[in-house]
Amino acid sequence: MRCSRAATEITRSRVLRSALEAFSSRGVRATTLENVAALAGVTRGAVYWHFENKAALVAAIIEQLQWPMDIGPDITAYRTHPKPLQLLREHMWRKMTRCMDDPNQWRTAQLVLGHPARAELPASAAARIKRTMEDAVARLSQVMTLARERRQLREGLQPTCVAHCLHSVGIAVLTEHADQREGCRRGASSLCIDLFMAGACSDIPATSHR
Repeated sequence: MRCSRAATEITRSRVLRSALEAFSSRGVRATTLENVAALAGVTRGAVYWHFENKAALVAAIIEQLQWPMDIGPDITAYRTHPKPLQLLREHMWRKMTRCMDDPNQWRTAQLVLGHPARAELPASAAARIKRTMEDAVARLSQVMTLARERRQLREGLQPTCVAHCLHSVGIAVLTEHADQREGCRRGASSLCIDLFMAGACSDIPATSHR
């Protein structure tokens, strides 16, 4: 029984990896479940055993994405850190780098970041992405609010607006590299994130950056 369950899980994982590879190379719309089955080395029936249709398969792939700009629901570390914005910058860039270095996570992120690819996603997957982004911004807002309470957020800035902007900057940095091949991803720079965070901090003069 255990062997059967293990084999089933292995097949499911193989199908997910193959589907992600096919979606990345062919596009979601042009890829059929037959294509996925052939690439995974399984029957079409095996694919349907795990996923009732392509929309369910895409949804399962999106479900595995660890959104790089989402710092997670626990902000305890930010409450105890003397400079929460500094910790936020380090945490966020580490997650973005980890995403770019993980082939499966990066391919999934490319589906989300690339305009043509994202336009092909089923409505259920698009809705999931929208919720994920909203959650990420809400959590960033919590840290920005904490920084404002400590007078570490530049005067006049609204935490929610700053969180939205930071999230957009992160997307822009990743999108710049979303259409590049494997060997080019490591060229990503944190400069945009650094400049944004420096501009948001109250203890750094706004005129100190070019």
